[in-house]
Amino acid sequence: MAGGLSFVSLSTGYFHTCGLTEAGAAYCWGGNFEGELGNGTTQGSATPVVVSGGLTFATITAGQWATCAVTKAGLGYCWGYNGYGQLGNAAAPLTLAPNPRALPVSGGLTFVSVSTGYLHTCGITTQGAAYCWGDNSEGELGDGSTMIQPTPVPVFERP
Repeated sequence: MAGGLSFVSLSTGYFHTCGLTEAGAAYCWGGNFEGELGNGTTQGSATPVVVSGGLTFATITAGQWATCAVTKAGLGYCWGYNGYGQLGNAAAPLTLAPNPRALPVSGGLTFVSVSTGYLHTCGITTQGAAYCWGDNSEGELGDGSTMIQPTPVPVFERP
């Protein structure tokens, strides 16, 4: 419990790490080139900084240049780089500009967990369905296409 914080889970990304406290507060630290720390800035931090927005999370996952988390109510939120739609928010433009604040994942889905990859994100809903969004150049979203999907699309089995 160094520094007064006690974590129940941690997730490591490319240049950053995020953790959740027992109360569900999210903290991130490390590189913040794309806003992946979620504290409203692009300033890196060698010590944990709280993710802004006052949200309470059940899970968190740090990816390449983005971070996503699921609230205790099952709502998905993501922040950081969105050049390929990996934040999953229909209103967020696909841009090189950093997004340092938590944005809700579009689609009205409730998640058990999410996992961020290189330039894409996937989540499992409370009904057990898999959804993915973001870069799809190699078919990594599992929707049968290779098109970028900036909002969640269902993963389906090939007939």
